[in-house]
Amino acid sequence: MPSISHKRITSPSELGGDGIGLADGQQWEVSDCIIDFTDCDLEDIDECVGVTWGSSATFKRCVIRGGGKLVLCGCGADDKVPVETGKRVSFYDCILEDFGRRGPEVQDGMLVDMHNCLIRNWGDPDRFTTRNFGSWAHRGGRIDAYGCVYWQDSFLRPIGQFWADLIDHIGQAWNDEGVRGLLRLSTYIPGVCKGLLATDGGEAYAWQCWKNHWWICLPWRHTTAMMDKIDAKSMIAYLQRMAVELDAELPK
Repeated sequence: MPSISHKRITSPSELGGDGIGLADGQQWEVSDCIIDFTDCDLEDIDECVGVTWGSSATFKRCVIRGGGKLVLCGCGADDKVPVETGKRVSFYDCILEDFGRRGPEVQDGMLVDMHNCLIRNWGDPDRFTTRNFGSWAHRGGRIDAYGCVYWQDSFLRPIGQFWADLIDHIGQAWNDEGVRGLLRLSTYIPGVCKGLLATDGGEAYAWQCWKNHWWICLPWRHTTAMMDKIDAKSMIAYLQRMAVELDAELPK
């Protein structure tokens, strides 16, 4: 099994705009890495992480931040659906933070499971591109979030970003589902509120998760009883210590 471990990645690879682009059909393991595009110009980058073209992956103890688009699972091309369907991407003890959207986005029949992860501050005004959301499954993709925390420091965003986000979500719903998309309540929810959702044939499940504001949306039909707040804060503290230790350990 190919692996990537103990790396700090702060710019796109030579092969494209992704920090880590896995598209060779293999099962990868990525551990103890920081993938941080905070200082990159949004016009020069694509995803921090892309898992496509039949690849699958497991991420352990990673910090992924700073992308306009953070993590994409499934490339969105119809001809790749047969090789992407059923491929799994797993996240254990990871932080996904300070990004515009795709934390992650899952499509084309791919499966994502997230365990004890912190998804924080999607729709960051400095990383905004077209629209905002946390985790999104569509086009046959599925996300299972187990014991994860969805966190926003604030609801407030620049007014221009608010309207651009709303208009693009409406346009995306129309492109995906036509009139049916325009009849979905979720289409009109501000992206800053969209923690974990599924549309257009996707599935999303939140198992014993927690959110720090009532207005953060999780799947209303597929959300179990919330994690205890004390346990959530303890998990956040553990993940933040992990991030500090990684930052001190990895070459700069």
